[in-house]
Amino acid sequence: MSYVKKEYRKILEKADRRFTIPSSFKRFIKENELKHNLIIKSKGNHCACTNCKYEFISKKKVNEYGKCPNCKQNLLIKSGRLKEFVFKDNLQLLDMIEDTYILRTFELYSVYKKLNVHSYITEYMRTIIKENEVKDFVTNQVHNHMGYMYIAHYQKFTNWRLRNYRWAYRDVRGIVSPYNLKYLLRHTDLKYSQLDKFIAKVGYIDFVDYFRRLARYPSFEMLVKMKLYNLAIRADKFTTGKTFQEIFGVPKTFYTFMKKHNMTYEQLKVLRVLQKEDIKLINKLVGFSCLKELSRFVNIEKAYYKVLKCNNSYYEQEYLDYLRACYQLDYDMKDSKILYPSNLQKEHDKIMKLLEVVRNEANDRLIKERATILKDNVYSNKKYIVFPANSIESLVDESKQMNNCVKTYAEKFALGDCDLYFMREIDRQNKSLVTVEVRNGVVVQSRAKNNSLPNEEQQKFLNIWQQKILCPKLI
Repeated sequence: MSYVKKEYRKILEKADRRFTIPSSFKRFIKENELKHNLIIKSKGNHCACTNCKYEFISKKKVNEYGKCPNCKQNLLIKSGRLKEFVFKDNLQLLDMIEDTYILRTFELYSVYKKLNVHSYITEYMRTIIKENEVKDFVTNQVHNHMGYMYIAHYQKFTNWRLRNYRWAYRDVRGIVSPYNLKYLLRHTDLKYSQLDKFIAKVGYIDFVDYFRRLARYPSFEMLVKMKLYNLAIRADKFTTGKTFQEIFGVPKTFYTFMKKHNMTYEQLKVLRVLQKEDIKLINKLVGFSCLKELSRFVNIEKAYYKVLKCNNSYYEQEYLDYLRACYQLDYDMKDSKILYPSNLQKEHDKIMKLLEVVRNEANDRLIKERATILKDNVYSNKKYIVFPANSIESLVDESKQMNNCVKTYAEKFALGDCDLYFMREIDRQNKSLVTVEVRNGVVVQSRAKNNSLPNEEQQKFLNIWQQKILCPKLI
């Protein structure tokens, strides 16, 4: 058993003596037990609800959700051949011992067998929330199974222990009872936060994070009052701005639409780009990460149906690269055939090759000009010579001979960000020996084959070259 500090032992002991299950939480348990039911479907579309035992006909498929016409519960549909099915939910209740908040976590465990569902509730964890510290304590009923927590409902409670590193999967999320929150928070700075109303509208959350951080943003109260509950989950994203447009990134005319669909932050990011009340399209575009950049070139709605729908988000970056290349090559960016290619992969590969050719032609011209400028830096002795690279072709050849990446420096060399030289034996000038990079008149890299260091003699030659030829030009 892990050690529990004295101050925490006292709190847990007091809680054991004083805590009860409030009637409001019993009601909360019953509400969630109702969701732990099934609609059992047999031949001829005959269905039976395990909650109210009502029988009816439905064409809904197995593993879909359907509503029982009698008790109105929206339940998972399962085959009549099903032998057993298990539901598990974490239900949480905020409570207090004197001035200390404790989040109590229960597992609601329900088992379906032979058209009946039996439920069990066990309190297995208490989270003590202090000003600068949060500690989880679990009961002896909690066991470790491959890093996951397993609750043994058949065991009796005997003791609390500190939750430790053995549980790699730290599941502190739960469905929180909203019924007592307003009362418990009445004397705190969260009394106007609308946390109770938010909790009543959402499912699983990390309550401690809201209690200590998210619900304390002024934007949280604002979002809940606006009934934008899913956006309140990301209250930290709405901390600046005064007008609706500044806060949400869309005109106020979209508010009714946002509230109707209880938009998530990911949906809002799409709406900001799309600027259209089309929830089906918005949902299809959630998950695409380059929409804002794509919108600089194309109409996002057209782009989705003509290109992205066929190629999915995996090719989104490829599509953006294609459009950027078209723009750089001065293509007509109003031509639909260019903007929305029927075969993205083919057109992407074609234009990227063309762009590489154009870039190489421009870089090759600049490299030749740089080589002419640097020709005065050529230096030799009886054994070695060092001279500037004079073309892209020479850099490609150097990379191949030396098994290095100097060819990728072509654009930097062309633009004057660095100088590239080849050191060779004077009587074997076509055979690579050492590749040299110079910046501001100083050798910053010198590499022999396979990125090994030059030998002592070669290094001595390069040092003399730097001192005699490169350094004097800095004065």
